[in-house]
Amino acid sequence: MTPYVVRPFEETDREYDDLASLLRVASPGNRPASAHELRQEDQDWPAGYLLQRVMLVSRGDGLAAVGTCYQAYWQEAPFTVHFRFDIHPEQEEAQVLSLLYAGLTRLVAEDGTKVNRLASRARENEIARVQFLLAQGFRETMRSPTSVLRTSAADATFSEQAGRKMGQDGVRILTLNELKADVLDWKPRLRDLRWEILQDVESTDPFSKPTISEFEEMVLNDPALDENAFFVALNAAGDLIGMSNLWRNDPSGNRLDTGLTGVVRSFRRRGIATALKSRTVQYAMSSGAATIETSNEEGSAMYALNLKLGFRPGPAWLDFSKAVTSESN
Repeated sequence: MTPYVVRPFEETDREYDDLASLLRVASPGNRPASAHELRQEDQDWPAGYLLQRVMLVSRGDGLAAVGTCYQAYWQEAPFTVHFRFDIHPEQEEAQVLSLLYAGLTRLVAEDGTKVNRLASRARENEIARVQFLLAQGFRETMRSPTSVLRTSAADATFSEQAGRKMGQDGVRILTLNELKADVLDWKPRLRDLRWEILQDVESTDPFSKPTISEFEEMVLNDPALDENAFFVALNAAGDLIGMSNLWRNDPSGNRLDTGLTGVVRSFRRRGIATALKSRTVQYAMSSGAATIETSNEEGSAMYALNLKLGFRPGPAWLDFSKAVTSESN
């Protein structure tokens, strides 16, 4: 008899408490979301987009793992369903993954969602997870190495060079706090800047342009946002032309995570991205953070820039996908 019970997630206070507790141990380096935050995220998920979970309960030991299936409303891929696995580190992954996968497959079939592709992610050093996905017929579609910068080893000369070049072009950098005070219609303009930059970010699926409310939910209302670690570049005419920010996902504050960094096409190759990245490094140093971590598709210009700035490669995130039909997923 299997030592586990697989059942759908129930939206009760107890279930959200258990989910929050599991996520804290399954992903210890991430910001610990509270039960209240998890419930709020679920309630804010756009209507018509799948978001469901299965709970894997160990007989006598409580919650062992959670599987989540969802449609990414921020991408133009309405028939792609993503599978995510959060597993307690004391559990044996091989058996747990098989049970979660079967449970999620049943959920999707029972929901009636039209599906032509399944997607999932794993780090390349998560050997059991990678092997499991390959055994299920998934194939690797994108490789995005992580990279880490130790702030104590940061090179200030890049910042100085980029700053001089920007000054000659009349470009200035504001924090999000300063932008809100300086630019009346900052919110739609920042949304549009982010959207324009995203067009050139390598992704498994095209991004969809968020509404203002979706932009607020995904970016401005994220509890990990630090408005003083969010930098925006403006040209001499006051146009928003570039951005880079850091997220406070690590509860200890020792690590900061880079968000989206980019510059609009007409202002590239002027050192603006380097200057923006340098401002994030300066902020990290002043805040006492020991490292900055990020990930980029391995062939991207931003990954090359990170290496130039002193970031060191780490294990890559691997994106996997599998073509299916709604009847056979």
